Amino acid sequence: MTGWASGDQCIAAAGGGCARPVREPSPECARVGGADARFARHRRGNSTRRYVAGCAARLRLGDGSRAFVKSVGSSLNPNTPDLFRTEIAVLSVLEQVPWRTGLRATYDDGDWVAMILDDVDGRHPNWADPADVDRVLTAVEVQTRELTPAPTGAETTAAAEQAMRWTATLANAAPEELAALPDWLDPEAESLRQLLARLPAWLSGGTLCHWDVRNDNLLIRPDGSVVIVDWGMAREGPTWADTAVFALEWAETPRFDEIMGGSPFMAGVDDEVLTAFLLGIGIHLTLMSTRPPPPGLPTMPAFRRVEGARFLQGARRRLGVA
Repeated sequence: MTGWASGDQCIAAAGGGCARPVREPSPECARVGGADARFARHRRGNSTRRYVAGCAARLRLGDGSRAFVKSVGSSLNPNTPDLFRTEIAVLSVLEQVPWRTGLRATYDDGDWVAMILDDVDGRHPNWADPADVDRVLTAVEVQTRELTPAPTGAETTAAAEQAMRWTATLANAAPEELAALPDWLDPEAESLRQLLARLPAWLSGGTLCHWDVRNDNLLIRPDGSVVIVDWGMAREGPTWADTAVFALEWAETPRFDEIMGGSPFMAGVDDEVLTAFLLGIGIHLTLMSTRPPPPGLPTMPAFRRVEGARFLQGARRRLGVA
């Protein structure tokens, strides 16, 4: 759905106005770097993709320049404001580089959180185009080198803690949740539990990882350069992590193995690490898909179910299970 919303609605998020597009632009404006933000194009997500509740808008400023603003309040989803706070904290300490969008201003009243960023004139990658795949992979590798070791002040959750959450989801799953797992996977198998128990150590590291490198968080400019956006999921983890998250797009196919096998960050990393990675995230998503959707995110269970199935299929392929 598209519509028009005023700039000040998006920045101040008064009354959650951005969640309801209006047909005509409002006469109000917001001040962004000394320029009037007259109108904002507002987009809302649908389908089974995982979209965050809130406002995401491109602003056309009075001086002819553009900016991008996004905002969310706890009334839309209680967890999303913290994702925005993480993104603000990370972008505040990172240097300005071509493969990231710059942070211009922020707003946080304890409930609603908003940020204004540089606007990117770009499109999402086309995974059927090998050139787009290569462009994104190169950008991920360049950024990984830049962010190793993790910059001082970028306080994020450790990827190892995420892995512990995945294993806890399995350990605490109810019988009806376990029933959602594929027949070939025995959740009680000792070999599985031992493999997953090692995952937190394997996901430890000193690299600042984006941790959410997927199509709708990537933009390709007309000149072919790549921008990686949306840093709310950032984690500190191993150098190979962001390449693996990117390669999840092909998790169920041998292309996943090809990408990871060609990664300069996989030297000395045991092959079973990636299998455990696919099992951990796949089991977690599949089990979570049986639970009610989070507030404001009605398509989340379907997203988790589809992605969990793909990742487990990839683990099955790598394990050679018929």
